Amino acid sequence: MDAFDTSPLCPAATELRVDVVAYTASELIITASARRHVVRCPACGHASARVHSRYQRTLGDLPWHGLRVRLMLRVRRFFCDVPGCARRIFTERLPNTAAAYARRTQRAARALEEIAFALGGRAGARLAATLGLLAGPATLLALVRGAPEPPVPTPRVLGVDDWALRKGQRYGTVLVDLERHRVIDLLPDREAATFAAWLAAHPGIECISRDRGGAYAEGARQGAPEAIQIADRFHLLQNLQAALERACTRHAPSLRAAAVATQPALLARATTRKRRYSGLPNNTERPTAGEQRSAERRARRLGRYDEVVALRAAGVPKKQIARRVGLDRRTVETWLAAGEFPERAARARRAHPLDAVADYLLARYDAGLDNAAQLARELQQRGCSCSVPSVRRYLAVLRRRRPRGASAPVGPPTVSPAPSPRAVAWLLRKAAAHPDTLQEDERAYVTALCASCPPLAEARRIAAAFTHMLASHDANALDPWLAAAAGTELHAFAAGLRRDHDAVLAALLFRWSNGQVEGQVHRLKLIKRSMYGRASLDLLRRRLTHAA
Repeated sequence: MDAFDTSPLCPAATELRVDVVAYTASELIITASARRHVVRCPACGHASARVHSRYQRTLGDLPWHGLRVRLMLRVRRFFCDVPGCARRIFTERLPNTAAAYARRTQRAARALEEIAFALGGRAGARLAATLGLLAGPATLLALVRGAPEPPVPTPRVLGVDDWALRKGQRYGTVLVDLERHRVIDLLPDREAATFAAWLAAHPGIECISRDRGGAYAEGARQGAPEAIQIADRFHLLQNLQAALERACTRHAPSLRAAAVATQPALLARATTRKRRYSGLPNNTERPTAGEQRSAERRARRLGRYDEVVALRAAGVPKKQIARRVGLDRRTVETWLAAGEFPERAARARRAHPLDAVADYLLARYDAGLDNAAQLARELQQRGCSCSVPSVRRYLAVLRRRRPRGASAPVGPPTVSPAPSPRAVAWLLRKAAAHPDTLQEDERAYVTALCASCPPLAEARRIAAAFTHMLASHDANALDPWLAAAAGTELHAFAAGLRRDHDAVLAALLFRWSNGQVEGQVHRLKLIKRSMYGRASLDLLRRRLTHAA
């Protein structure tokens, strides 16, 4: 059978000789034997040609044309005649075919290892069974744990960020080589001491790109004091957005005044209570059950707001107020900074499937037809796919919002007359970075807001200068910008940048950022969620650091 020796059926042509090839409906059976006549002892290394006995070894191999392959090896035992050798009898080794005590060939083990690294345990076992490779989830995970770790040189430019092993409870740290685009390690927490210890064990790092978190900054100072710390520019813009939102919260009355000035008709339409009429006898005008629940929730929020204001007026610290009232500290800070009770913005109405035939429904409704079954039949004749219950629900809303024959619009206004501080902060940042992308109503609102509130106008100007400085990488403009922002609504943001001055300056001087680190965190989440509860730190680290 020498013709088969160099074929894909033979795992290692230098070690094996194929004797017989047979097959059944489900598998291919290959019988092979060793080629060598002289074998070295694994203990002392001396050659031996004296055969002690023979036995048959069964190995799984790569599938062939959809058939499972079973390799039947005729393996020999030899005598070791060297005096003093610990092994008097040994079995010949076939390192290119299979490892000692292995149940599959080396190439089949490598294929399963790649499947395990790509898919994990359960998903990998399903794919392996489909391909004709038998291995359970635990076996695949054992292959991942047993695989040799690839050599990873110390990176020159390191990216660091946190990730959630269990969101809100347990976090870790991912380390990325930004030049090679490779994850090099995972740390079990996001503490400064752990990061500093890792840096001390890997000297030679020149640059460290990080977010604005203090733990990584302190860890970098302790573990690699000579490395250049680079603040991530995306996180700088996020900090700017948060500072603008706090400024807008402090000037909440100005936000509503600007909305009144630019959209008076819309505000009147949104704040005027509509008359409700059900079309039924003895109907009285009263709020719906949903509106009653909303009013009760507002009353409870107003009571808690009054309690927060009273406690603050009595000199109670914000942290104690939050514990006493049962609110988050940030909520307490937002309420106190607003200066008045923060009303919740009305949500935009979702599109209804019958909105496309709303004109026809209104005409028939105004003509006196109030029968849902009849209207559904008419709509179906006109080609509209609708059911009687959907028309009945639409009519119920229509009766509450529109008296018969009225010309008022059916739905509520889709634009909130008083934008939230977050929405206004986004508009100010958008006006600072890309003013040409503003719509007409947005531009009018920003103009009116800046005209009526000079502090927010100045904050917009300072934000525009900071955005331009980041986009142009103008390091010379940092110190003048910090001086200009000191007396504005963004003074706290500027103070934070001043404390992290060197890292912010490096963000303007170097091109490195945490962009690809965020991408690796996204890949980590995908792998973690596909592991069905088996995403322990060692497995995640193995799969992420494996060379794809």
